[in-house]
Amino acid sequence: MENKKEKTKVSELVWLFVIGCLVGFVLETLWHFFKNGEWINKQGLLYGPFKPIYGFGLIFVVLVMNNYREKKFWQKFIIGVILGSAFEYFGSLFQEYIFGTSTWNYSHFNFNIGGRIYLPYCLAWGVIAVFCVDVIYPLFKKLINKVNKKFYKITTIIIAIFMIINVSLTALASIRYSDRANNNAATNTVFKVIDELYPDEYMQVKFPKMKVITK
Repeated sequence: MENKKEKTKVSELVWLFVIGCLVGFVLETLWHFFKNGEWINKQGLLYGPFKPIYGFGLIFVVLVMNNYREKKFWQKFIIGVILGSAFEYFGSLFQEYIFGTSTWNYSHFNFNIGGRIYLPYCLAWGVIAVFCVDVIYPLFKKLINKVNKKFYKITTIIIAIFMIINVSLTALASIRYSDRANNNAATNTVFKVIDELYPDEYMQVKFPKMKVITK
């Protein structure tokens, strides 16, 4: 019988992050199209169709929810609502205060808290959490167990290095995007290079929904 509380390996976290990023990008792109009738770039990293908030969210949900897989559906649903809502709320705070930017704001909807979380989406987090821990993660485990070990190890290392660089560059570019809007000059060589590689025009095209918070 499968151990329901089996520990998640670091290599699995890498792929869960990738899967979450990809699925998040697809879902947000399709949702925006069906809602507004237009295609828009919804990527959250500089390179590739990835939304990191969903990647980190999937890792967070799996790590925590894995301890409650034996609970009843409604119990897991409530835990998922609380976890997902807290993650989205503090994720919004983190982005605002660390990077000086904002990607989502629910202030124009009823039943929102500080514009950071929105009740229908909180409930959706509950469903997603149960689906991830009961369906996605077990299926994911079965699939990776069938992959050639050497191939799995090599590709995991490559994708991990790529994602670390991608996330780091995106973080630096976002910080400088906000700093420039607040008239803060680059104070070191790294920031000067970032300014040259990722100017405002580039960031506006790459992240059309990202809002800079001016002080």
